Amino acid sequence: MKKIISFVFFVFLIQLPAQAFTLNNSAKLTFNKDEVKVNIAAGLCANVGISDEEFLSIVDDAVESFWNKTPTSRLKLKKGSAVSVSGNYRTENVCVGGTNCDPNPNLKVSSDILIACNDNTTNFPNSAILGLSLPNNIDGKTIVGSIVLINDRSDTRFDTKTRPEKVAIIAHELGHAFGLGHSPVADSLMYYATINDRENLGADDMDGITYLYPKQQPGGGCGTIDLNSSQNSGPNYWTGLFLGFSIIGLAEIARKRKKLSMT
Repeated sequence: MKKIISFVFFVFLIQLPAQAFTLNNSAKLTFNKDEVKVNIAAGLCANVGISDEEFLSIVDDAVESFWNKTPTSRLKLKKGSAVSVSGNYRTENVCVGGTNCDPNPNLKVSSDILIACNDNTTNFPNSAILGLSLPNNIDGKTIVGSIVLINDRSDTRFDTKTRPEKVAIIAHELGHAFGLGHSPVADSLMYYATINDRENLGADDMDGITYLYPKQQPGGGCGTIDLNSSQNSGPNYWTGLFLGFSIIGLAEIARKRKKLSMT
């Protein structure tokens, strides 16, 4: 009797790469919600060369072209609106007191992320520093609000950048705002230096946002394998197990059905 169906097990063993991303803090601070708005401070930009409307358009491109394209992360950034804030956001230092950066209470963001133009020379001692970011409203290990400041000194270099470069700069600062630090990997958006023509996240960026905001896997029926069982002679970890019909088995079934239909 011919064997009609044969099953083939495919076991894929994947060596996971080392992750190089860093966090802004040792506490692994994150927003506790899946959707975070990105607002801008209305009317504060004098030297960066963009209107509030154009600034919001850049924010929209930054979130949709970069962070929101990570399928393994549950975090979604959303373009907000131009909001009225105190002039302190334009002029004051983001930190107060000592060598540690204690957040300036005058710049505390009540919720989500706020981007403002700032000309304070302590924040921006030279024109080459384009932006800085800080989660400055913290509740335990939860980020309630974060501030992003863009260099708006009279000699700022932000206004010399192309629109795609401005989009990448804002996207980079948003990464800091929701919890990521700098990456040592040069093809990452979170690399410490600005790279021209940056259009996509790198693998390290996606690892970082996924680590902080992992998307839950869909439910379903799954079995469990005891990897310590003596019946398992393979490696001590499996990352995938796929069960399928072999091509030979399917061909045999088709041949049998064709024969029956002819009788």
